[in-house]
Amino acid sequence: MKKLIVYILLIVSVLLTPNFAAAALKAEDLRGRYFMVVWAYQGHAPIDSHSFASFYNGDDLAEGKVAPATISWLSATGVVHPLQSESGRNFSLTETLAMACQGGKRVASWGPYEIKPELYQRALARIELLRSGKVAYSGIGTRPGAMNCIQAAGDIAHIPFRPGSSWGIAASEAIVRHLRRFFNNGGPPNDAVAQSVMLNGCQGVADR
Repeated sequence: MKKLIVYILLIVSVLLTPNFAAAALKAEDLRGRYFMVVWAYQGHAPIDSHSFASFYNGDDLAEGKVAPATISWLSATGVVHPLQSESGRNFSLTETLAMACQGGKRVASWGPYEIKPELYQRALARIELLRSGKVAYSGIGTRPGAMNCIQAAGDIAHIPFRPGSSWGIAASEAIVRHLRRFFNNGGPPNDAVAQSVMLNGCQGVADR
């Protein structure tokens, strides 16, 4: 518990640092651009693992605001019952990482990638859908009117998404591959923007 509290305080101190994003890039270089980070945390089984993604508006970063729009779809309680369809909740990035740290999970991230405005808008639309109450959470993601975390974060484009039976880190890698066509400049991680948007995981972090 003490480690979790220290970690959360570290996040808060980073987010509240004045002009933190502007220190990485000049404001005019960030405006009008959009970025994405794909995340995963992984335990010993699918029900202990999670895929999620955070999306950043360059205008916010230019003003020193690190406030990502996040798709992190889980059961409302945060406890996964794979054979059930249940009420879901879209958690914030800070809440999701705190859950991962509290559970001693391995955390991995991919990016940040600069993305096309279309993908950013599709992410916002997905977040609104999740918040509307029209979609339930299902761990296996096959029940009508329900989706799991992988579908919620990855199936936001107009092209079919088939992650197979992957979960955790492998599922998030599938999300990156699926959405890569929406990345600018061939899709390499933007190291400069990483200084502005990235939060370190708690254990076994693997930035990609």
